This record gives sequence, structure tokens and C-alpha cells, in this order.
Amino acid sequence: MSNKVKLSLLDRFILFFAVLAAIGLGVGMLAGQTDPRDEIWIAFAGLAYPFLLIANLLFVLLWFLRRRVLFGIATLAFIALGWKTFTATFQFFGEEGSTVKDSEHYVRMMTYNVHQFKKYGENNDVSTKDQIIKVIENQHPDIICFQEFFTRRKGEYDLIDSIKKRLKLKHYYFVPSVDNNYEAAGLAIFSRYPIKDKGKVSFGEFAGNGSIYADVDVKGQVFRIYNVHFQSISFQKEDYEYIDKVAKKMGPEYKSSRRIAGMLKAAFQRRSEQVAMMKSEMQHCKIPYVIAGDFNDTPASYCVGQITHSLKNSFKEKGRGFGKTYNGAFPNFQIDYIATTKDFDVINHHISQDKLSDHFPVRSDLRLNFSLQNDDEDY
Repeated sequence: MSNKVKLSLLDRFILFFAVLAAIGLGVGMLAGQTDPRDEIWIAFAGLAYPFLLIANLLFVLLWFLRRRVLFGIATLAFIALGWKTFTATFQFFGEEGSTVKDSEHYVRMMTYNVHQFKKYGENNDVSTKDQIIKVIENQHPDIICFQEFFTRRKGEYDLIDSIKKRLKLKHYYFVPSVDNNYEAAGLAIFSRYPIKDKGKVSFGEFAGNGSIYADVDVKGQVFRIYNVHFQSISFQKEDYEYIDKVAKKMGPEYKSSRRIAGMLKAAFQRRSEQVAMMKSEMQHCKIPYVIAGDFNDTPASYCVGQITHSLKNSFKEKGRGFGKTYNGAFPNFQIDYIATTKDFDVINHHISQDKLSDHFPVRSDLRLNFSLQNDDEDY
């Protein structure tokens, strides 16, 4: 009598696609360790990892419903092989924290790509600008990193003045990538605490992308804040229109598909170059530091994997779900991050679901492990 499991035609059909999904997931697991400059196709699998993960979990459910328990267990075991990538992408239990931080000994860190204080896909309007400032005000950050920060020299859009006064963040460092006599846009760090030193990490020719840092003094203890904006995909209006068409199950256009794939490839490779620059900078930092900002890549990616290696990723420590931070048409999940050296404890991780910019703001309360002094000093 044969001990072989007999599969129906439907089971064989399901198995074929389950194996394809598992192979895709396996390749996606490699993305965090594989430089896109060497193997670009693995980077694409990393981008698709969240979708491949969902597909594999659906196959697990399907196998159990069809009473093919061994196949279900085998799929779960395969997912578990990439546990590091899985936990960077999805968390079951988290701690969001309260609106006001629970201890004055915590430092509330925030990062927000404000899209020049515009709604996603729209032009500047005073209402959106005021709403964004209100969202930040409600989170009570001690330090905030802005990407695509925008300000004018005077008037209603003098955002430097507004943030200093309304948010009581009187210390700041702003490095514009675009500037004229009227308005400017770029990277900014605002802090409740004094800034002792500051600087810029140039990514060369990549306009609008780069990193700045500020060394802040919290009651006698100094640590560094890196604000980073890695290479974006730079989609144009027609690219988003095409993505919308695909999402609505309209006919694909080969030319548009090839254009988007080319832009993704270029972005993957440029981010890889920028990661190398950033890692070199971080290795020379002699004090504890926090790195935060718009990484423009998913948790499974080489970019995120390399930058957060040996650091405490606030989402991985205290996040929940997929941690989606992108509010645009392209189907990314998490692309904005806060990570620290081991000198900090991560207390919580919160993503505000305010659909204003094309990103959601992210905040995390941090506790410094090194001794605090002068506790009564008021900044």
C-alpha cells in the first residue's frame, strides 16, 4: 500500500502557485544583505516582501482549510526562516504611548516628511500648513526631524518662526537644498534642547537628498541627531496616474511599466551609494546617536537593513502591524524610521494617521541609558 499523499488537481494547482510565492519570499529575505548594485532583481523582491508575506500567509490558511496540514506547517516554517525580515516588517505587540510623554526623563523624538507643508498631490494652502503644525503640536515632540521642510523669509509661511513659537522648539538647524531670496526648502532639525554642534553629510549630486546632524545637550548629556532623506523614486504625475490605472485593473502599458522599473532600479542603486556614505559618517561618530528620517525604502531592503544594523529600530522594538508611514499612491508600507544606538531604551513607537503630507509622522519616546545630571535645569 502506497504511503504517498494523493493530491487532487486543485491541490496541485494551489501547490504550484504556493511554491512560486515561497520562492519570491525567499528572495525577498535576501534583500537586506544584498547590495542592489550587485543584484538589482533581489532589491525588487525586497520591495515586494510585504505582499509576498501576505500571499504566503494566505496559502497557510488555505492549506489548513483544505486539511493539508503538513503543507501549512511547511509554509509557516519557511516564513520563520526569515524571522529577522519578518519582525522588521510586521510586529504583533506594540506600545504607542500617550499623547504626553509619561516621564520628563524621556526624550520625545519625531520625524516627519511634511511635503513642503502641502497635501499629497496638491499645492500650498494655509489650511494644510496650519493642520500639519497642529498635528505636530499635539504630539509634543522634544526634537523633530523634518524632510522637505519649507519656509519663507516672512509672512504666514515663515515656518521657522511659527515652529519656534508655537511648538516651543527654539533651537534649530536648517540646511536648504533649494533657496532664493524669498523661500527655501530642505532638511531641518528643531529641538527643545540646546544644539552644541551641527553639520551636513552631502550625498553629492543627488539634489534634495542628504543628511544633516545636530548634537543636542539634554541636561548635561550630549548625543547626536541625524536627519536623513535617502533617494526618492522621483515619480512624475504620469507615473502615479499609471499606478492608479493598474490599481483599478486597467490595461497595463509596457512603456510606463518599463519607465517605472527603470526609476526604481536607479533609486535602489543610488540609495545603496548613499547608505555607504552614511555608514562611514556614523562609524566616525564618537557619541551616542539617533538616526531618523525618510529612508524611502521598506524594512526588508538593503538600505534599511544596513543603516539599522546593530541599532535599535523603534518600530521593531515597540511597533505594531506593518507600520505604514507612506500616504501616497505607490503601495509602500513603512519608509520612515527612528533608530538609536544601544545607549537608549525605546519606550514606544507611534504613527499618527493624519492624511496631510504624503507621509505620516512618526514619534518615539527614548530613555537615555547614560546618567542624567542637573535634573532641575529648565530648557
